Amino acid sequence: MSCCETHSHHHGTSAPKPAPPGAQWTCPMHPEIVRDGPGPCPICGMALEPMLPSAAPNPELADMTRRLWIALALTAPVFILEMGQHLLGLHLVAQPLSNWIQFALASPVVLWAGWPFFVRAWDSLKTKNLNMFTLIALGVGVAFIYSVVALLAPGVFPDVVRGAHGAGARLF
Repeated sequence: MSCCETHSHHHGTSAPKPAPPGAQWTCPMHPEIVRDGPGPCPICGMALEPMLPSAAPNPELADMTRRLWIALALTAPVFILEMGQHLLGLHLVAQPLSNWIQFALASPVVLWAGWPFFVRAWDSLKTKNLNMFTLIALGVGVAFIYSVVALLAPGVFPDVVRGAHGAGARLF
């Protein structure tokens, strides 16, 4: 079983169809990488592309597109709850409740929609080939952990970063 088949099996996506016999896949950034099936590039983490063009649907593109639309649907209310206060003076719900709603909506965006980025970042750490996935996962992961700490334990932050309700500054 290839790396992608293993990851997709465990994360609720359909496994890619087996490549035709003799088909080869390469990295668009590192053409020296050639494999017998799809998966991530061991250097940069990008999806390997078939060396011969195919009209077959790209299962990774379909999975990421689905994740994008679900993440967008969950992110829009977070944006409205938080930025509506600052831009339009809208206070749709009390701030403490808004914080928890934002946490509930942001968590699946980061943890589910962003999961492929975290997997590829972990792979980049294991192979010591740091890449864009490492940076994305580090930035998103640190921001999310910071926000969770600010929500659950705002007292660990100095008064100057806490809001009017005593909550720590959050990113969701």
